[in-house]
Amino acid sequence: MAKAQGAKAQGRSDRNVRDIMVKEVVTIEPSASLTDAARAMEDANIGMLPVVQDGKVLGVITDRDIVVRAVAREADPASTAVGDCLSINAIVAHPDWTPERAMQTMAQAQVGRLPVLDDEDRLVGVVTLSSMAFRAPEKGEALEAAQEVSRRSAKRSA
Repeated sequence: MAKAQGAKAQGRSDRNVRDIMVKEVVTIEPSASLTDAARAMEDANIGMLPVVQDGKVLGVITDRDIVVRAVAREADPASTAVGDCLSINAIVAHPDWTPERAMQTMAQAQVGRLPVLDDEDRLVGVVTLSSMAFRAPEKGEALEAAQEVSRRSAKRSA
């Protein structure tokens, strides 16, 4: 009992990714065009869409994927399918993970958002650095994860 009270006194809680993830997720199908993806991102003010087909997450498409894999190669965004530019093998989180585990995963993968999959690999949400910063009890840890993502990205581009 003293251990639990000590953890609470330090600002920790029993929260998990389920408690802090964004539950209403905008998704896109692999057959949609990159223009459709960009418009969906603009409308929802987001930078990543899980690519879903028949209820299964195939990967993700990010605003960076659109720029680097399509625009930089002069592909026509109106006729290029999302499936041609998506990032496969997406790094994901699970609802029962601790926020700390999700933040460590983001920092290691150098990403700011993770699709959240349940035990049957169904998409149930997305956890982002922003959702952690606003909803997680340990605000400093979200900042540390964001700094680590930025630090590793800076090293890659140097």
